[in-house]
Amino acid sequence: MALTGRPMAPVPNLNSWKGRLATALREGRIARGLTRPQVADKVGTSVGTIQRAESGRGLPTLQMAHAIAVVCRLDGEQIESLWRKASQRGRKQHLTRARPLPQIVNTAELGLALRRVWEMNGCPSSREMERRAKARVREFGLLSRSTAWRIRERDQPVMSKEQLFAYLVACEVPEPRFHLWAGTWQRVRQAESRRNTTGDARQWALRAAEAEQRLREAGLDPEERFPGSRVPWTVRCRRRTCRKISRIRYADFITGASGCRVCAGQAA
Repeated sequence: MALTGRPMAPVPNLNSWKGRLATALREGRIARGLTRPQVADKVGTSVGTIQRAESGRGLPTLQMAHAIAVVCRLDGEQIESLWRKASQRGRKQHLTRARPLPQIVNTAELGLALRRVWEMNGCPSSREMERRAKARVREFGLLSRSTAWRIRERDQPVMSKEQLFAYLVACEVPEPRFHLWAGTWQRVRQAESRRNTTGDARQWALRAAEAEQRLREAGLDPEERFPGSRVPWTVRCRRRTCRKISRIRYADFITGASGCRVCAGQAA
């Protein structure tokens, strides 16, 4: 099968680990009879990303190298070994430690994973991230350089699925993995929503218990659950000579009005 497209320049530094990785990716594609646009389409990325991976001048992300290896039916372990050696020789990488996507349970852990993805992409500048996202803005939405910076520095959580996808595009994450990230983001969002709801319920229960205790200390028994500070609350006088029912507002009770209104001759 004749491959079309502009011929690529020779890989520089063929004996370097980066050069060996680029050569393996390029030769694997050619052996499969695929063009760079075809590989880009199967991986779910741009042709430029495939070109850079095969050029030997830059280092693709480990995720991208894996994705290309899968499409071209290369030995995944060999490609990962070449990538890790190229990464160590090119610069000392101290990647942020992050949990695998299925194990992430909160926003903080998701932020670490997003930081790591950025580092694995070679720590592109905010300007470059904005440029990459803008090239596919119709598909995934806008990512400004300031937003990219805040997400990667963990100053801001991802606010929407579209923003997540734009960030992943900016870090050149293969598109077939987007659904894994989206599932993780959705799961974290739902879990934190449940935690917030539980926290609100706990605060309400504590407040109700405090209100009922103060009511009893003033000689009144609640006849219904605590309805809130400004909603009329049905109570009964605890004195044997009274035992009358009346309605109070807890907000008025804690600002001075206390005891049974009937006993005090203030029944409405």
